[in-house]
Amino acid sequence: MTLAGIALLATLGLIVGFFAGLLGIGGGAIMVPALTAYFLWQGTSPDSVVHLALATSMSCIIFTAVFSIHTHHKHQAIIWPITVKISPAVLLGSVLATFWVTQISSKTVALIFMLLMFLIALQMVWGFKPKAKTTKKIKTIELIPAGFIIGFISAMIAIGGGSLTVPYLSFHQINIKKAIATAASIGLPIAVASCLVFSIQTTQQNNLPDQIIGYIYWPATVLITLGSSLTTSLGANLTHRLPTDFLKKVFALLIVLLAIRMFYTFY
Repeated sequence: MTLAGIALLATLGLIVGFFAGLLGIGGGAIMVPALTAYFLWQGTSPDSVVHLALATSMSCIIFTAVFSIHTHHKHQAIIWPITVKISPAVLLGSVLATFWVTQISSKTVALIFMLLMFLIALQMVWGFKPKAKTTKKIKTIELIPAGFIIGFISAMIAIGGGSLTVPYLSFHQINIKKAIATAASIGLPIAVASCLVFSIQTTQQNNLPDQIIGYIYWPATVLITLGSSLTTSLGANLTHRLPTDFLKKVFALLIVLLAIRMFYTFY
């Protein structure tokens, strides 16, 4: 890896960490398009760049999820019974989605990523919140399909699942802080399951980076994680000083443009 490559990946980590702390948004929306561009710049086979980007992004999310869980647990904000009950379905959905993604082309994955980023951006801009229907505890039988859907969609586009989990928990009148904390704990099994599948996959493509485990480019994992660890607290500290509602709209536009740019690199 060149010095320029190291600098780019570390800078990506700084940006991802800042927005994660400021807006509470996972880094997959930025990392996947950015890493796709990085791998293309490095001369990696176009047939594998999106898969490498997804896998490497997920590997970074493992570490950010662990840090988030540690912080939220100290504040006793995680509803662990929900996490325990929903995790098996989340794991299954994540495994199946990741395996399916590895079987389809980069063009198709880029299209799916772009479309789902549009939906996530709309949620960020307008903040769709379904009206609460009940004050009762969520039944385990309901958590199974919900967990499967959350795991499947999140693994397809390498996000921690907060964009899906928080609205779902809020729908059941769960306090927003506890919903965010519990979503962070659910993000860990999504990332772990996805990374396990990505790490055991093999590819016959040429021009791939040397330092990969399956589809995970571990030098990028290290650099991005280190970079994000330096700026996450800075972003969190600025949350109450900056106009976060406005910044969310700007960020939504940014992730849509990045997704479109990624998609059109294949055409």
